[in-house]
Amino acid sequence: MAIETKPEHEIDSTTHEQLHELLKSCFPEYPARTYYKQLPHFRCLAWERDTLVAQVGIDHRMIKNGDTPLRVFGIIDLCVAVSARSRGVASNLLVEIETAARSSGVDAILLFADDPRVYLANGYQKVSNTTRWLMVNDHETLGVTERPLGEMMVKILSDKEWSGGVVDLLGYLF
Repeated sequence: MAIETKPEHEIDSTTHEQLHELLKSCFPEYPARTYYKQLPHFRCLAWERDTLVAQVGIDHRMIKNGDTPLRVFGIIDLCVAVSARSRGVASNLLVEIETAARSSGVDAILLFADDPRVYLANGYQKVSNTTRWLMVNDHETLGVTERPLGEMMVKILSDKEWSGGVVDLLGYLF
């Protein structure tokens, strides 16, 4: 298996076709495109020969946790093909992301998970903060909302501490 990190704007149409097929197979309700709300800044792609077997989108941005601004990588739609599951592929992608984050001075990796098991096994913690974000749906801004989200997880990479204050995503919910 080979893992590559690629800026979104450099991904070719053939890879986008495989991305769409993979996302649709892992998330049956996924829209007919390769992103859910917004394009990620870059992706980690796992390949077996010429077949895409896993992907994760990454959003690189600033957020505010309580009174503290944080540089974060937001994990988007981590998924692994059924044929490649239970082989550590998701964990390998998370290691790749963490390595890139540490070398880039990122303070934390943040995500929202329906199933937290792989993230817990890789050192992420569940947090329960009230969260503020820009509501986006089908290429339309609907407003700003604020409420607790029980599926938020974080991995701190710097000397900054996670607080129980409001998390302002300063953008859409990735």
